[in-house]
Amino acid sequence: MTEVQHLPTLSSVVLLRLRDYARRPVAEQARLTAQLDTVLALLLPDMRARDRVVLDGHGTAVVAVLANPPAALAFAERALRAGEAGLALSIGIDHGPVEITPGERGEALAGDGVATAAVLAAFAAETGLLVSKNFHTALAQSAPGAQSVLVPAGGFSDAGLRTYHAFRLDRDARRWRQRRYAIIAVSAVVLLVGAAVALRQWVPERPRPLAPYLDKTDTQMYDRLTRTNRARR
Repeated sequence: MTEVQHLPTLSSVVLLRLRDYARRPVAEQARLTAQLDTVLALLLPDMRARDRVVLDGHGTAVVAVLANPPAALAFAERALRAGEAGLALSIGIDHGPVEITPGERGEALAGDGVATAAVLAAFAAETGLLVSKNFHTALAQSAPGAQSVLVPAGGFSDAGLRTYHAFRLDRDARRWRQRRYAIIAVSAVVLLVGAAVALRQWVPERPRPLAPYLDKTDTQMYDRLTRTNRARR
């Protein structure tokens, strides 16, 4: 499956990688490739053709999503769920420069975006999906708050000792963050109420800034009102 269009400088690159593809027999490779093509055929129609570039081969598929990081993450998540049905997929996502280059078997996608996505996919055997810091930033800028489902997954280094700070997908992260904020808010209210009660006990007599301007009768009335209000409380 190959769809080639003009690419901008930056794209969200989703790289799907079949695990241990090179070690499998030829017949099994053909079967897995057919399954991967089926996954792409089912999921790609959710994105407009002009918003994506797709190239695949050798147990991988690269989908460059143009100017839409949320759509790239949604596509990767759906592909990951499809893979859980029996297709061993590892997915890496980066946001970076890509370009179409000629290759031995036709055109190919190249650039830092593709290279970083490939490295992340190679390290995503346990989590299934890893994204780069660049993609995390691009997602936050495109849809503020959407990045809350991505949590730190640590750092990784490739063969060239280049370090990558990755994030993994955690759909429960937003719910736990909201619960934590609610607990903090309730705790702050309790502390404020406790401080007010303690202050009232420690400072029983409140200052009376208007007392110097009142005569004796007004001052007595002021004191009675103060005591009455204190008794009601």
